[in-house]
Amino acid sequence: MKFIFLILAIFVSSAPAEEIRMVKPEEVGLSSARLGNISSMIQGEIDQNKMAGAVVLVARHGKIAYFETFGRADTDRPMQRDTMFRICSMTKPVVTLAVLQLYEEGKLLLSDPVAKYIPEFSHTKVIEMLPEGANPAFRLVPAKRDITIKDLLTHTAGMPYPFASEWYPQDRLLHQMHVMYEEAGISSGMYETEGTIGDMVKRLARLPIASQPGDAFIYGMAADVQGYLVEVVSGQKLDDYISTHIFAPLKMNDSYFFVPESKQGRLSAVWKSDWHGQLDKVTPGPHREGDYVYSPTFQTQGPKTFLSGGVGIVTTPYDYFRFAQMLLNKGTLDGVRLISRKSVELMTSNQIGKLSETTLHDEGWKFGLGLGIQVDREHNVDAGDAGTFEWAGLYSTRFSVNPKEEKITIFLSQTHPFHHHFDLWDKLLVMSSASIAD
Repeated sequence: MKFIFLILAIFVSSAPAEEIRMVKPEEVGLSSARLGNISSMIQGEIDQNKMAGAVVLVARHGKIAYFETFGRADTDRPMQRDTMFRICSMTKPVVTLAVLQLYEEGKLLLSDPVAKYIPEFSHTKVIEMLPEGANPAFRLVPAKRDITIKDLLTHTAGMPYPFASEWYPQDRLLHQMHVMYEEAGISSGMYETEGTIGDMVKRLARLPIASQPGDAFIYGMAADVQGYLVEVVSGQKLDDYISTHIFAPLKMNDSYFFVPESKQGRLSAVWKSDWHGQLDKVTPGPHREGDYVYSPTFQTQGPKTFLSGGVGIVTTPYDYFRFAQMLLNKGTLDGVRLISRKSVELMTSNQIGKLSETTLHDEGWKFGLGLGIQVDREHNVDAGDAGTFEWAGLYSTRFSVNPKEEKITIFLSQTHPFHHHFDLWDKLLVMSSASIAD
């Protein structure tokens, strides 16, 4: 694939248009030749029919030095720089930022009980599994303390995703939680459910949690509670709040919970891959695979009432670069400050202590607020420098910010199952780091 190293002026198809400026990699201490290794690897994956398409962006010192498209967004459309992606759990850092904006305005404290704002979370019970073969299989005990807002932001509130039992099929507790969630109509956000996010969160609040508050890192539904918390505290719908307070000031002109009809044609299709050459386009509507229910049309069409705080955002590579650059800049971009340096420090430092963050990463990772944090390279030599922060999405999307090198790496695809992209991502991140030439 031929590189384009001239400074470009490419306009997104929304008004006002935001100019995308690129620089030659050498201007920011990167090697053009070494970045070419990324192109060869990604194109090789596509040639082997492992993925339909992808976009990769690498920026350093606030400037985009590599922005390449590969393959197709749909059967009859090539991947473009303005293709729109369902970023799934890369939504979480955005919603976390919204909570912290309200925190800075004095509208809440991270130490506040969630029940102060969502009363249904009063008198929470905790599920305790009894020995295998016991009848009943579990008992309920009172929570030792209230669930706090910080518990939500750190996923220590005991709220797994419904499909967590698919990840850990031998875990009886997660299986039991999945059964309760199904009976109560709890959606992971990957498909529409009855009513609004508030309706679902209230149903969730009536269920027991899987661990005592603060005792375990259990990734999942806490982000949707965050989304409803934003609505309660701000008095705005989640999409209205984020559009006004995050997307607009960052000029993220192609970011939505519900994509306008005029831009639906820019959405990438979702593809199912065994990552060995069997690749199939996923048809619209809900699909079930074991405990996992998902829909490639989630949050882009439908009744436009259910706003998932955990997975609901659709965006472009350039838009998400602007969000990541704001975090790298400690809360500011183009002279506009969205959040203080101190709150970004909270997001990007270990907030779970010695608890293990095992959902997506190897040992050596911890969790901040809405973000995974690399704390050392001893246990994961393929990751970035200590202090690197990142997160990923279930349709194989991922971003990484390395503050030491002032470098951002973004990979966006629309491919599932998600876990098969890990090896590709690790190699991509190594190649991104290896391109540093100063």
